[in-house]
Amino acid sequence: MRGAFSKRRQVGASEYAYISFLTVSQRRTLFMHAGLTEKEFNQPYWRINEESCYWRDALFRALRELFSLFEYAPTILTSVKPEQYLH
Repeated sequence: MRGAFSKRRQVGASEYAYISFLTVSQRRTLFMHAGLTEKEFNQPYWRINEESCYWRDALFRALRELFSLFEYAPTILTSVKPEQYLH
């Protein structure tokens, strides 16, 4: 997951392009993190380009949260407490 939501991967890509590069399981993780349901997940993800897409903002917010979460996460998780690497 860290590799999928690395800020380095997003450089130069729009949100739509970035989401299109994700695998199905990574995209599902993003949608579930956004609090969306299977109904939204099963819709074509290109709908995020439409202003009328009601789940677009939640998806973009979740994407930013996942970028932030994995930006400071250690490479190997052992007994590190979350408060040691989350800001």
